[in-house]
Amino acid sequence: MERRLFVKLSAFTALALTLPMVHGCGGAKEMAVAQPYLLSQLVDDKTIDEAGLAYRKTHAAEDNKEKLSQLLLGGKDVALSKNEIQAMLDKRVTADFKQGNILVVRGWVMSVTEARQCALYSLLKS
Repeated sequence: MERRLFVKLSAFTALALTLPMVHGCGGAKEMAVAQPYLLSQLVDDKTIDEAGLAYRKTHAAEDNKEKLSQLLLGGKDVALSKNEIQAMLDKRVTADFKQGNILVVRGWVMSVTEARQCALYSLLKS
């Protein structure tokens, strides 16, 4: 094999292998906000996406990324790490259940925080 062809093929191979991972690299914090931890242990991504779509249909005022991020984080996202975001949202989910801040979305009883996370998840995946 010619050296020039080998170099080109190597470069294209490297690009082809790393390109699918680019989407996941930049939004780790954003996905931490959008991933309802407890619910994701029980159901698959499709169910979370469907719940998010259903929530967005019934809560049109919250049907955008900025509004949902603001409601979920209250502007704290800049200073927090991914783990801190997850811990904060887990505490908020627990508090929602204790206070009766729950609703039924597509047959799942979930906290308002989880429903908003599902909605944000569905927006990020679309």
